[in-house]
Amino acid sequence: MSTALWIALKNVEGMGIKTIKKLYLQFPKLSRHHFYTHGDFLRNIIKNSKILDRILDKDYFNNKIIDAENQIKYHNSKGIEVVDIASDYYPRLLRFIDDPPVVLYCMGNLELLKDDRKIAIVGTRKPTDMGYKAAMKISNQFCKRDFIIVSGLAIGIDTAGHIGALNSGGKTIAVLAGSLDKIYPKVNTEIAASILNKHGLLISETPLGENTYRNSFVKRDRIQSGISLGVCPVQTPLKGGTQHTINFAQNQDRLLFCPEPLESKDIEATQGIYYLLEKQIAKKISKESDYGNIIILLAEVLNNLIEKNNNNPYKMSALVDDCKNNEISGEQLSFFNSNKIDERTKSMEYELDSYLLKIIEVCKKLGMNEDQLIKRIKLLKNK
Repeated sequence: MSTALWIALKNVEGMGIKTIKKLYLQFPKLSRHHFYTHGDFLRNIIKNSKILDRILDKDYFNNKIIDAENQIKYHNSKGIEVVDIASDYYPRLLRFIDDPPVVLYCMGNLELLKDDRKIAIVGTRKPTDMGYKAAMKISNQFCKRDFIIVSGLAIGIDTAGHIGALNSGGKTIAVLAGSLDKIYPKVNTEIAASILNKHGLLISETPLGENTYRNSFVKRDRIQSGISLGVCPVQTPLKGGTQHTINFAQNQDRLLFCPEPLESKDIEATQGIYYLLEKQIAKKISKESDYGNIIILLAEVLNNLIEKNNNNPYKMSALVDDCKNNEISGEQLSFFNSNKIDERTKSMEYELDSYLLKIIEVCKKLGMNEDQLIKRIKLLKNK
């Protein structure tokens, strides 16, 4: 009933997403009972008397509920789960944005929605070969560090992000602009199937049977950044669709970070990245140790988002309850505490490995074996 109720509210003529979010924050376990026992609260949230009258009209709202229940059954018959804003599966980070989708239509591994460790890899549909490879490498590197890769299944950088995750044995989420029965672009149908076969996830806020419009792609972009802690534009011109995701990331207080371009600024696909780095809007990845530093910043983003939203002027009872239920204390907000990873130490270990590899190469050229190297280290240490 809960999911049907939220869908019914969404389908009330004139009802907006932001108003529904306010309702959720006040009533995370919303039921129709609240409509009749908390009238004053409802009036404070739903300012438009006509919309409120529609909700309180039993016959009108009963029909909306019936329609919603039928919609859920239809999606379930197609192997699609419907996750509402109050569901335990609904991404916590997505609730934090101003206009979260009321429901998500999902196919695949729902458990991925619960994990905060997500980054979005986005960019132009026309990358250079070097840009495409960079996207795959960044995806691979973050998967090695137990992150989930989010992207939009478009050709170009999005495709590279998904493939990088799949090839490394990682997990990836594709956020579609249209409904899940219409994979777009069609050329990526096989990639969508691979995502599902490898325990990934496809999601959309567009139900089956609903048309896809140009604005649907922009709305999709807010979800890509909204479920992620950070957004990595790999290549993008100064103007283009990727700029929507960049703007959403900034407005949602997500971390922006980019690979250092290895190609000339004369190449259009690099110009947006040069701009972000020169203006210090985005953090830079140029060497192995930068990944550890980015992860530390992502942990800070998570902590700040939780703190900010727990102090929301609207009652954030659901989010507070989430924290209590998961036994999240101030010390535990950093997501890498769960597997006891100290990213600063890990970053230094990567740097040490890099130096050791160089030393080994020099030893080979000098004809030194391991015992000779160890003796030399001991001699230097005792000096």
